[in-house]
Amino acid sequence: MKKIEVVVLEAGLDYLDKVDDFWMEVPEDRARAVAEAIKAVEARGYDVLPDGWGGCNAYCSVSGGEDYIAVTVEPGKE
Repeated sequence: MKKIEVVVLEAGLDYLDKVDDFWMEVPEDRARAVAEAIKAVEARGYDVLPDGWGGCNAYCSVSGGEDYIAVTVEPGKE
């Protein structure tokens, strides 16, 4: 297990905004880590956009920085 930042990105028709972020423990396997991050984002009340439906939920490696998991969500309902 390792601790990683999860970044929640709201995806609209013509924008992408960071709306939340948090740290969580995830397994070393990247596919499982992304799946667990998606579940955690859903537990926070967000509607996750699945890959292939306009979402891009991925383990992101950053050169010279910390890795993170990006999870895209539908625009908030107001």
